[in-house]
Amino acid sequence: MAVQLLSLGVIGVRLMDRILTAKATFPDELADHIVDEINYYLPRANEQEQALLFHLACDVYEALDENFERVDSRETRKTVIAIMSSLIERAKPLARQDFH
Repeated sequence: MAVQLLSLGVIGVRLMDRILTAKATFPDELADHIVDEINYYLPRANEQEQALLFHLACDVYEALDENFERVDSRETRKTVIAIMSSLIERAKPLARQDFH
């Protein structure tokens, strides 16, 4: 499932690293890290990437809060990556609409 995340290129690799290594116990803490990484990358992103990343940033808090009470185990972090991949799939059509 990490393929979708890695298909984003540099930002995907950075997000995966942040998901796996961020010091976070609770879902909102990990979501903060993910959104921080997105915000850091945004100035370098093209318009279509910006639209996609915007949708990811909007959805990540709710997705993590709905699925986890804690995010401090390795297995949970792997599941977070799978959820991010699902969010990417959902965001792609929206980003295309925003871009056109």
